[in-house]
Amino acid sequence: MKFSGILIVAITAVVLSILACGGPLQVGGPTPPYEPIPVSTESVQSLKDKFNSVGAVSGEVTVAITESELTSFVDAQFEAQPDSAFSDPQVYLRDGKIKLYVTVTTSNLKGNALIVLNPTVADNKLTVTVESADFGPVPVPQDVLSSLTSTVNDQLLAMVSNLPTGVGLKSIAIADGQMTLTAIVK
Repeated sequence: MKFSGILIVAITAVVLSILACGGPLQVGGPTPPYEPIPVSTESVQSLKDKFNSVGAVSGEVTVAITESELTSFVDAQFEAQPDSAFSDPQVYLRDGKIKLYVTVTTSNLKGNALIVLNPTVADNKLTVTVESADFGPVPVPQDVLSSLTSTVNDQLLAMVSNLPTGVGLKSIAIADGQMTLTAIVK
């Protein structure tokens, strides 16, 4: 009986000391099984240059986007929103899916999340649906999931919306660390 009382006091003390630290509670979460992707301004510029060059040709055009370019682009978008709950993105392009690992920080919790996105082309436009989301041992709060889904969709659609007028997407393929978009330029 004495041992269980001491254990309860010890657990309570640990929880109170964690809460007293003033920061959000670390909850862990999924981590990428792949090598980290470096973030660079050069990769962001490379991606912008690829999309800018599409308007200089006509007919069918193929643009290959790397994990480094997409990770750097998403990171730049997060950095441009200082109040964003999302940071440290890692975007992997594998098995036909976009796998986004990101750190999510709310006022109470901080942890890693994995969002698996399924991109498709419909009506010559990119459509992205969230296939799954994992926030570790804590269920993803619906408002956080909605916000993250909206943020990711906005960023991916913003990237593609930079295509010149008269460009329509024909197809998308994702494999081996690369996303290949095929477009028709009129």
